[in-house]
Amino acid sequence: MRWSSLSADAIAWREFDGVIVVRNARTGSTHLLERFPAQVLRTLMAADGPMNVPELEARLRLPAPSDEDGAQWSTAIEEVLRDFNRLGLVEPVHR
Repeated sequence: MRWSSLSADAIAWREFDGVIVVRNARTGSTHLLERFPAQVLRTLMAADGPMNVPELEARLRLPAPSDEDGAQWSTAIEEVLRDFNRLGLVEPVHR
């Protein structure tokens, strides 16, 4: 499955002491993000098009995983994407 974020003009960012505050202009909702989820969202926003989990892993420049670590990174990214989908920050793209 591939994922796409809202356009950059629909999301406002602010960082305060390591906490990232994101406002979704479409819903009027504000969210506090830790660094890893914020990196995932920023990466999707900067992409030329929808991305899948392996593409996100490669673009995030995560530490080289062992087989077990690789599965953990994939799972962590999938969880972030599901949460963002629920919050209306990303959406699945079916192509």
